[in-house]
Formats: sequence, structure tokens, C-alpha cells
Amino acid sequence: MTLKGICDYCLAKKGAYLDFPFSNNSDYAVVKVRLTPNGKARIFAEIFILNGRDALTFSCDADSASFIRSKRADVFVKGWHCPPAQAKYKTTAYLDKLQDSEIYELLDISYLWNLTKL
Repeated sequence: MTLKGICDYCLAKKGAYLDFPFSNNSDYAVVKVRLTPNGKARIFAEIFILNGRDALTFSCDADSASFIRSKRADVFVKGWHCPPAQAKYKTTAYLDKLQDSEIYELLDISYLWNLTKL
């Protein structure tokens, strides 16, 4: 799956929009969800290039994130860039290690989990 394909999949979700919060890096796309015009927004996908490879950071509850990382430590690591308070919820993976169906599932989990936090 391409980075564009991931963006398109994410942006098809209700309330999703694209942002580039790191002004010095236009190659780091963030997809947020917001359901009301003046409401709080939450990041549910971060799509970027890390060490020359396409990568994705997604979020879920801390126990699930820990389980995912321990089950496939060769694929999943703690959120690559996240501050310690967020790192237990964020997981980063290289896309070339995942099937498209796995990527869709992770994005769906992240989207739904972040909706509960709005």
C-alpha cells in the first residue's frame, strides 16, 4: 500500500482531515478526526518516511499497543517520535512489513479508539 492510498482510506472516514503540523516537514502527513466544527481533534494516523521507508504511526489503548508490539517485535515499535506520555498508546510500523488488510485494520482501530477520546 502506498502513502497516498493510506491517506485516501483515512480521509474517507467521517470527520477525517489532513494536516501537516510540522511546518519544516511536508513529507509528514497527519490525519485527524473531528466531528464538530469547533470541537477537539485527535490524530489517528501519522504517515511519513522513516529511514527511507514508508511508515505509519497509529494509536490504540496501552494494553493493545503493548500486545501488538510484543507479538511482532520485528514489525512494530513504540511510536517513533512520541513524547513519553503518548508513547504507550502510539505504535509505528514500516509498511513493507504489513499486508494491506493489516494496515486497514490498524487504521480502523486507531480511528475508532480516537473517536472515544473526543
